[in-house]
Amino acid sequence: MPARDESREILLITNPTSGRGRARAWAEAALAQLQQEGRAARIVSARELAPSNGAPAEEWVFGGDGTLNELLQRLGADAPPISIFPTGTGNVVARELEIPRTLHGALENARRGTPHPFDVGRINGRRFAFMVSIGIDAELVRRVAERRSGPMRRSDWLFAAFARPRCDELPFTVALDGGPPESARYAAIFNCGLYAGGFRVCPRARWNDGLFHVLTLKEPIQPRWVRFTFAAWRGRPEQFADASLRTARRVVIRGAPRSQIDGDPGPSGDLEIEIEPAAVRLRGAAEAAARLSS
Repeated sequence: MPARDESREILLITNPTSGRGRARAWAEAALAQLQQEGRAARIVSARELAPSNGAPAEEWVFGGDGTLNELLQRLGADAPPISIFPTGTGNVVARELEIPRTLHGALENARRGTPHPFDVGRINGRRFAFMVSIGIDAELVRRVAERRSGPMRRSDWLFAAFARPRCDELPFTVALDGGPPESARYAAIFNCGLYAGGFRVCPRARWNDGLFHVLTLKEPIQPRWVRFTFAAWRGRPEQFADASLRTARRVVIRGAPRSQIDGDPGPSGDLEIEIEPAAVRLRGAAEAAARLSS
């Protein structure tokens, strides 16, 4: 492993609303520690960063998956490893990398964590970290985003899930790796096995194998909502007769009613989704990659 450049400036990238201010508080505590050590560091907002082909500074991101998603859009191939300080609601990527959800633990990971090559996806050119889906959960994401005010809370998701407002599960088509289009009412394209709730919906998915794991269902989910939710919680959503779980490097969706990207609303219509193997490096537990195959 190449020696770490201790002269490199550290950017502490924050989402001011993440964790009801916890992201900012953590960043300020980390900044004080770095200044005591004589390290060059400063706090910036994720949205203040301009697109770049490279990253001259080391970057520590304080926030959740949405904040990491913002950062992914500007990272170049020669960017140094990213360190995540998980202060969001879901923290899916941090969980996958086994990053502690405490300031002390995340700081130790930023200093000594193992840089892991991490695949990312692109949907119509925009990067994502852990998943894209089309169907009923994309509708729930849209309604949560429209109705909430301030930081996102777990209660927002629980209310949306249990309220189960009716949703027109319109058909669309899915084609994998240039194959023939197939009709579906739901599709989930997993880069990671975890879902936003923290449970492992797709245990076979790996963030370092250069593949998506694509779940499709041909029939609506609403009439079997409870059974489907239980199956997803157990990591077996493909158990239904109309379900399919396959791998692909490229997914083409035609006529998507709406989508969600890493827990935020995404585009509708025609979607081109591709994998970028080992596109970024993220620091995490040394054993995180090995446990994927166990």
